[in-house]
Parts: sequence; structure tokens; C-alpha cells
Amino acid sequence: MREKITKRKVDALKPNPAKDEFLWDTEAKGFGVRVKPSGARSFVLSYYAPALHQKRRRFTIGAYGPVTVEEARKQAKELLARIAAGQDPALEAWEERRTIRDETVQALFPAYLEDGVVLRRESTLAYYESLGRLYVLPSLGQLPVARVTTNDILKLHRSLKDKPITANRVVQLMRGFFYWLAKRGFLSGENPASGVDRFPEKPRERFLTVAEMGRLGEALRIAQTIGLPAAPQHRKPTSTKRIRNSGMFGADPQPSNPVAVAALRLLMLTGWREKEALTLRWDAVDFSRGMVILEDTKAGRSTRALPAPALALIAEQPVQEGCPYVFPGKVQGKPLQEIQRLWYAVRAAADLEGVRLHDLRHTVASFALSQGHSLYLIGNLLGHKDQRSTARYAHFAEDARKTLADNVGMHIDSILRSGKAPQAPDTKQEQLRLVR
Repeated sequence: MREKITKRKVDALKPNPAKDEFLWDTEAKGFGVRVKPSGARSFVLSYYAPALHQKRRRFTIGAYGPVTVEEARKQAKELLARIAAGQDPALEAWEERRTIRDETVQALFPAYLEDGVVLRRESTLAYYESLGRLYVLPSLGQLPVARVTTNDILKLHRSLKDKPITANRVVQLMRGFFYWLAKRGFLSGENPASGVDRFPEKPRERFLTVAEMGRLGEALRIAQTIGLPAAPQHRKPTSTKRIRNSGMFGADPQPSNPVAVAALRLLMLTGWREKEALTLRWDAVDFSRGMVILEDTKAGRSTRALPAPALALIAEQPVQEGCPYVFPGKVQGKPLQEIQRLWYAVRAAADLEGVRLHDLRHTVASFALSQGHSLYLIGNLLGHKDQRSTARYAHFAEDARKTLADNVGMHIDSILRSGKAPQAPDTKQEQLRLVR
């Protein structure tokens, strides 16, 4: 049936329960209205595909109601002009749907990580991979990237409310991922991760006192000479077979790996990050100047001064042939991989459960500030890229100034009250008190 399509005629069309019915327009060739058996009406364009030897295509312009007759006829004429120029709108729409279906988060996330190999540190990429594997892909992996919404990422973020720092890092990862997608033309528009507010984060600034450092040092000496049992969380449950054969095996602790002990002691002395110590190379150490140049740190290339005990500790390490690292691992030519198990055992023996290896870094900063050193020098000591990272320790400096003010004030007050200076305290004990 062919007539000029108008709103009145579209409204008057009756559905056929057995099949689709069509009304074709007399003004725009191939433009028509389809009526489904359900009564739903939509505008279509029927045409011959330019490159398929006159094969007929049918393209859906839009549903009647949201799209008016005049708007649909205008779009039909624009489509006819594209077809005359050799384009195939139905094929293009099909390819777009297929692309959206194939370009899922799971399909493109590995390419994002691979593209970052030359831009990011290996540890950062490993962290991103774990966040993706544990949280992002199980939740969003099957979604086409073009259809991921802010609400999708918000739901993922809220589902991790018991892990606020992890939740925030997932959002940060998603923001970078969608920025990468936009740069490579996979999607356009606003980054869906940009509208997600992060959970508040409380900085963890645990630092050890002189007494706690003393207990830690004693536990490390025992680990090196006698050995320590594994930390409770790393102890294997006793099996029936082990109980039955208990007389066949020795249960006494064995001295810890001296390489791991030395690496942990270096962290205590310097406040370096774990990987900075474990990957320290011999050619990075300048023994004459007491300096180290670390090429690959979180802040980039970093020059650090070494305290004399740390320099002596490094000099005592045996050089392993074919290995460029000060602390070699079990695999020939590779560095020591981790000292966490040793740290957990030493921490448990020192009764310091909950203290993180990274807290040794905060401890070095607090000791330096208690001795009156500036934030600028401490930032250089720890290898901070800018002073904003060191500014978190400003309250330690306030504590040191308050201690100094108390000591000076009490000294003067004693003179004013008695007319004579108080007896000088034992210097060593007073220094320990000030550091506390």
C-alpha cells in the first residue's frame, strides 16, 4: 500500500495478528511505516545495497512517537543521499553493534596493561593486573566499554566499602582505563569513572619508639643466630601424619637466610621502600662518597645518602658471581624476591603485630625529625619526589618542638624557683627520652 504518510494515516493503521504490515510513502522512495502484530509502529527505509548486486536492505529509522513523521522523512532522505554516494547504512549499523558487542572491558583491559609496559613500573602494572583480575573483570568484564556507565562503576566502588583504599584505587584504575580508551578512539564522551566520589582515606603513620626498635633489633638478632618460628598466620596446621611421625623430624627453628636478614636491617637503617632495597645493585653504590643512585624508584631516578652502618652492612655482603644485586635470590642472577615472611616472624617475636614493613619508613622520618632535621632534608633522605610527600610528617616536627619547649621551660622555671641550676641529667638517658 502506497500513500503519502501522515500522522493521521499512521494512527489509523490496524495491526495484523499474523504478520507485519507496511505503509510506503509516495514522496521519499523506500520510506515507510511498519506495524507489528503487537501494534508497535516504527519508521523504516527499504533500499538496494550498492555493493551487493541489488540485494534489498531494510533500515529501522526509529519508533513512531519519539520520532515524528516529518523527522523520519527527513532522515530517510538523508539516508538515501548516503546510499547514492555508495554507503550502506544497515551494514554500518550492524558492524557498529558487532563492535560494541566484541569490545568488552574483558577484551580490552589486557591491551591497556600491555600498552603501559613502557610507561609504568613493573610493580605498578602487577598491582593494576591484580585489581583488574580480582575486582574489575568479575563485575564489569562482560560489558561493552561503550556501555559502561558511571552507575556501573559506582556500584563496584560501593561494593568495596569495607576496603576503602582498594575501592578508591579501583576507581583510579578505571579512570585511567577509560582515558586510554578515549585516546584510542574506542569511545567518546565523558569518562564514566570521573563522576565517582572516593571514600575518605586515613593516612597510616604508625612509627616505632626507641623501645620498640630495640625489641625489633633483638628479634632480628635471634632470627639470624638461632632462628624464629613462623608468624602465627604462616604456621601450617599440624596434621595427623606429622604427629605420628613427630620423632622423625626436628622441630627446632633454623637460622634465617642471612641475605634476607641483611636486607631487612638495611630497611631499618634507611627507611627505603622494600623493592628499592631488594633490587639494589653493586654498581649503584659509591663507597667513597657514601651515596647510592637508584635508577628505578617510585619517584624516578633517586640519589640517596647512606648512613655509615648501612654502608658497612652493604660492604659485608658477599659478591655472588654473575649476579649484579647486593641481595641475591635463589635464582641465579636474580635479586631476593621478598622478606615478608621474615618480617612477620620478627614482628611477632617483638610483639609488634599490625606494624607494616612500610612503617619502618615512617620511623626513620620520626627519628630524623626528633633530632631537629628539616622536612626538606628528610624528603631527600627518603627519596620523595616533592615536598608534599614529606609534609605528612610535619606533626612530628611539632612534637619535637614541643618537647624542646618543655625541656627549656622546665629548666628555666627550676632556676627561677630555686635560684640555681638543676643537676645535669645523664646525657644518654636524656637523648633516649627526647627521641621517644
